[in-house]
Amino acid sequence: MQEQEIKDAIKRYEGSKEYHDLMLYNSYYNVDNHELYKKWKDRQDRRVSPNWAVPTPYYATVIDTMSGFMMSDIEYESSNQKQNDRIKELLDSNLGDVKDMKTGTYALAFNRAYELVYQDAIKGLCFSCINPLQIIPIYDNAIEPQLETAIWKRKNCDGTVYIDVISANLWQKFKVYKDERKLKDHDYDYDLIELEEPKELYFKECPVVEYRTELIGDKSSFDQVINYVIALDWAISGNSNEIDRLADAILALGTAIDKSTIKNLDEIKTIENLSKDDLIPQYIEKNSSPEFRKYVSDLLINEIHKHSHVIDWYNVALAGGDTSAKALKIRLFDMQMYSNRLEKVYREGIYKRLRLMGFLDSAINGTSLNDINVKFNRTLPDEVIDMITNLKGVDFISEKTKQSLCGLDPKVEAQNMAEENKEYTDLSDNEEE
Repeated sequence: MQEQEIKDAIKRYEGSKEYHDLMLYNSYYNVDNHELYKKWKDRQDRRVSPNWAVPTPYYATVIDTMSGFMMSDIEYESSNQKQNDRIKELLDSNLGDVKDMKTGTYALAFNRAYELVYQDAIKGLCFSCINPLQIIPIYDNAIEPQLETAIWKRKNCDGTVYIDVISANLWQKFKVYKDERKLKDHDYDYDLIELEEPKELYFKECPVVEYRTELIGDKSSFDQVINYVIALDWAISGNSNEIDRLADAILALGTAIDKSTIKNLDEIKTIENLSKDDLIPQYIEKNSSPEFRKYVSDLLINEIHKHSHVIDWYNVALAGGDTSAKALKIRLFDMQMYSNRLEKVYREGIYKRLRLMGFLDSAINGTSLNDINVKFNRTLPDEVIDMITNLKGVDFISEKTKQSLCGLDPKVEAQNMAEENKEYTDLSDNEEE
């Protein structure tokens, strides 16, 4: 890509609705409710008191809960032992479990996550997670569009902006230059300095992997809960202001109170010179019912969990600690079904990562990775203890059937018990000797 093409692509993308949505998701994930802060700033400028802004981290809560549910144990297996050993080695050297969680969290929060697959002279075959706010994707014009080129724009700690343009066969590296003026965000009046000669690549597809979780559209899978989060922020901020009003009420003073007493009440808001000469001091308050405030907050929290399909672990019914594993599994059914839907789309990125890693590994080490199965293991309650308790004393079914109902293999259990009995017998014989 030429310099002007790169700058035009960045300008178009950063001015798009899609990029604006990513910025919105980022702000709410980082508990930064701009609408709430605008209201707070307006009240602050007008010196209206009390004036609290209490943003809630509910968007991050549902994302992190679903991420822990889906991404905590992704399993890569192959029937070919050589491939199995190699993929385990590559994942361990790249901290695969950490990057799976990071990439998965990005994908759930933004409906966009990106990884770069590359060969490092020291570390070997690597894949790294990239912040989706730093990637400008360019797609081909196929029936099912694929990522053709990725522009990676990032700012260093010293303020220098670097731009990499990565495609299947070429990697270009640039530095942004602006003469004697600090480059501001979304300022496109700059020059690009090429840092080195373009590096030739030999991939069959762009080595930047894109992960999605949404089947239809570009919005996040949890976009629908943001309006409820905004409303909840208003409600909780209003609660804080309401509580503050009780301690910051207006004291009505009559003219009979002498001026020396009034001077000692500087920190209290007062209404002076009322019509009655001997007015008894009273507080003028405005407050809503605590029950109504709690009702509104609970209603919004319930709507957030309902529409995000994420179970509310802090619900009173679950927090009691006496809920059975079977009951929890039933409560998790909706979350399980929704995560299955998200997983179907996310898998496309996983398999592209494996294709790219296999292509590099085959070219360098002669090892193929074309027979890897990916399994998402969910974090689910264990029903074994509940089942054992329920089957205790039941005498009309066999022990093998009981073991099967508990999810155990009767043959394995019989072998384990035989080994335990043998170890116990040997230990007893040794003690007698």
